[in-house]
Amino acid sequence: MSEATGAAGVCVGPRAKALAADMKHRLGIPYRKTADLFQTAFGLEVTAGGLCQANERLAGRAEPVYRELVEAIRCCTAVNADETGWRIGVLAAWLWAFTSRTITVYAIDDRRSHEVVVEILGEEFRGVLISDCFTAYDHRALAEWLKQKCFAHFLNELSNLSREKKRRAVRFPRELLLVLREALKLGKERATVDRDGFEVRRRGLEERLDALIAEGRRFSDPDNARLAKRLRKQREHLFTFLEAEGVEAESKAERALRPAVVVRKTGGCNRTPRGARTHAVLASLLATAKQQGRDPVNYLVEVLTAKGKLLPLPLERSSPAAQPA
Repeated sequence: MSEATGAAGVCVGPRAKALAADMKHRLGIPYRKTADLFQTAFGLEVTAGGLCQANERLAGRAEPVYRELVEAIRCCTAVNADETGWRIGVLAAWLWAFTSRTITVYAIDDRRSHEVVVEILGEEFRGVLISDCFTAYDHRALAEWLKQKCFAHFLNELSNLSREKKRRAVRFPRELLLVLREALKLGKERATVDRDGFEVRRRGLEERLDALIAEGRRFSDPDNARLAKRLRKQREHLFTFLEAEGVEAESKAERALRPAVVVRKTGGCNRTPRGARTHAVLASLLATAKQQGRDPVNYLVEVLTAKGKLLPLPLERSSPAAQPA
């Protein structure tokens, strides 16, 4: 214990530091509220600035583990990706989420472009990238990658069109909605359907989809025409989940962004590049620990107290490439 008085005289232990990091970077609770809680509940007189500095030091110590997570996610069978608006001081930025079954990596960057995707997943990524239709994920640098476009966006749009359109215009969204829902059902039944039967049903769905969005088909309704054109553009990325095992049709990255949205609303993003890096590193470790069934606070305590060597998380090591079933 320091002989100084007030907040300067308080020695905050590793568990309190880890708890403060979890409250800020996973739960979105601002440092000032955490400092108030520590004072009220534990009699710890700490400041928001002190907690911020402690987290920056913790992130520096955890940097090697973050790099391990980046290397590990590059080997995963399927990776979900999404991004959301962020700020570093007064400058616009983007928070990116890359998540697999057991690993999540966050990155904060002023670019909303394919370069960020390549920097995280690597130029030779051999898994399946699950994403929405944002142009960064369709850049020519990623042309050889296997991809799956998230069904959730298409299903929502088709449901809205099915409610809004009248007479003949409603047939297209309803028929297409039926095809996509049947494809989802088939994907869930993969383990219980024999291979030949599965392939017959898959080819039947592909033929029905191709007929609905055919290049030469004329649409009287402009919304239907635009949607058909978009689906033709993404055609090879719609049914990847029926061809490669371990791939889902709906992206989980939007869910991985929810904690960041809370942080953005309550804490105002980051003031400095160092603060942005701190959030990316600690949020990645906390989310991954949670995914793997480990207590996030206990894991950060391990990072803080490891002597000369960090204790890495058990990482997902999937097959180097997603092969068709």
